[in-house]
Amino acid sequence: MLTKLNITDDSGFIAIANADKYFSFVDENWNFPQLLNHFVAQMNKQAFIIWATGLQNTWTIFFSNKPSNQKAFREFGKSIDVTNGQLFLTNYEDLTMAAQFDEETIPANHNSQLCIKLDNGKYIFSIRQMFDPENYDYDQIEKNDFEVIIQSDNNSKPINIDKVFWWAD
Repeated sequence: MLTKLNITDDSGFIAIANADKYFSFVDENWNFPQLLNHFVAQMNKQAFIIWATGLQNTWTIFFSNKPSNQKAFREFGKSIDVTNGQLFLTNYEDLTMAAQFDEETIPANHNSQLCIKLDNGKYIFSIRQMFDPENYDYDQIEKNDFEVIIQSDNNSKPINIDKVFWWAD
């Protein structure tokens, strides 16, 4: 499975969501700490994975079943469930709209093509950031900003986390 997707990021966060399991609405007047807590709760339900990118940009995300030979700047792994044969790449802007308005959902209409098709089951996603945000080359050509390595994992017990990956308060 090889897929390359591009997504805009105007706030420094991108995510992968199971649209069937991810409960998006938080509150019409949510605050940032409340939203972060919501994100962590949804990750612990295996419905969602979110991480801070360190910068705002349009990112190229490469999905594969094995990592490239390129050294990653940093990486983490998190499990997620697939229940409807697909997951969606999304951004903070879409997540905040869905958090504030009950009728908004993930994926947002304008990002519904950012789909990763997978068989139903549990997977471990290893997110590999391929650049140092403190030393990013915006003119880099034919780059993968992030690699997402997808491995089936129907046997291990989910590990709960307590904060959004790579977010420093």
